Amino acid sequence: MSQTANLIDRIYEAAADPELWPRVLEDVGAAADAAGGVILARRSDAWLGWRCSAALAPGLDDWLCGSGPGRSQATTRLLGFAGARFGFADSMEAFSEEEWFADPLMAEWGAPAGLGLAAATCIDTPSGDMVIVHMNRRVGQPRFGPDAIARLDAFRPHLARAGMLAARWRLAQLRAAAEALALLGLPAAIVDLSGRVLAANALIEGSAHVRWLPGDRLALGDAAANALLKRAVAELRDPAAAAVRSFPARGAADEKLIVHLVPATGRARDLFDGGFGVAIVAPIAAPCAPDGDLIRALFDLTAAEARVASGIAEGATMEQIAEQRGGAVETVRAQLKCVFAKTGVRRQAQLATLLASPSLRKGFIFPST
Repeated sequence: MSQTANLIDRIYEAAADPELWPRVLEDVGAAADAAGGVILARRSDAWLGWRCSAALAPGLDDWLCGSGPGRSQATTRLLGFAGARFGFADSMEAFSEEEWFADPLMAEWGAPAGLGLAAATCIDTPSGDMVIVHMNRRVGQPRFGPDAIARLDAFRPHLARAGMLAARWRLAQLRAAAEALALLGLPAAIVDLSGRVLAANALIEGSAHVRWLPGDRLALGDAAANALLKRAVAELRDPAAAAVRSFPARGAADEKLIVHLVPATGRARDLFDGGFGVAIVAPIAAPCAPDGDLIRALFDLTAAEARVASGIAEGATMEQIAEQRGGAVETVRAQLKCVFAKTGVRRQAQLATLLASPSLRKGFIFPST
C-alpha cells in the first residue's frame, strides 16, 4: 500500500478515534510542506471542539477558549475564498502579508508558536456543523502555491467524509444517551450551546410540560422556570458559571416538575465532543429525601449547607436543625440562604419539593456519551 493510500485509511480511522487526528494532520500537512494542521468543528459562532498536530498545539487551546476568535477575521475572510471553490485557499488570497500577521490569530497564537502562512478549507456536514481544516507553514516559509494547494485538495474529499462520519457517529451517541434516560423514566433532550435540540426521547417529545419552538428548540410553560433554563443553556460553555441548573417548575394542570440541565462539555479538544447539555423535565413523585452526599455534589453545596438542605427535605425546622447540630439558628438561616441561591428556590417548601425529585433519588446515573 502506498503512503498516500495509507494516510487516506488513517483519515477515516480518525473519524472514529479522535486520538489519531494529531498524527494524521501532521502527515497531511507534510504532503504540502506544512508544519501541521488543526481540524475544528463549529456551529454558528461557537467552536465545539478541535484536534491539532504537535506543531500547532502551543497556546491553541487557550486562544480558542478566549476572546481571540471573536476578534479575528481569519475564519470569515479565508473561508470565504475556500467555500467558493470547495477546496483549500491560501491565506495570501484573503490578506496582505501585513494584515495576516496583524490578525489576532497570528499575533496572539500563530507567530508566538513559530507559525507563518496558512491554507484552510471548510466542509458543511448534515448535522449543521462546519468542519474546518487549517494548515500552517512555519514562519519564513513561502505561501502555499498551486502545487501545494492541489496536494491538499486531493485529501479534502476524504477529510470531508471523515468529518461527516464523525458528526453522524456523535449524533447517534447522543440519541442513544437520550433513549437510555427514557429507560429510567426521565424525559430528556440533548441541547447544544445555542439551545438547539440535538436529540430527544419520546417522553419529552410527548410531554405536555414543554413547548417546541422553531429551530428545534424547547421551552417551559412556566415563565420563571423557562428564564432559568434559558440562562443555564446560555452558560453551558462554562461549567463553572453561576447559572442555576436544577430548579422546580409548574407544568400542565399545575403539576409540580423538576428541571435539570446537566453540562456535558467534554474535553475542549475532542472533536464534536463538547458544548452540550442534558435537559431533564420530570414530574415530582411523593417526597423522599435524597442522599446528603448527592445533594452536595449536584448543587455544589458545602458539607454544612448539604446538612441543612437534607434537614429541610426531611421536614425539619431551622430551630430543629440548629438543635440537632448544636449551633445557632442564625447560622442555619445564613446557610439556608446560600442553599437557596445555589438551587434557585426562594422558600423552604420549594427546596423540599426540589429535593423530592425522583431523578435525584436515582442518582443521575447517565450513560457514557
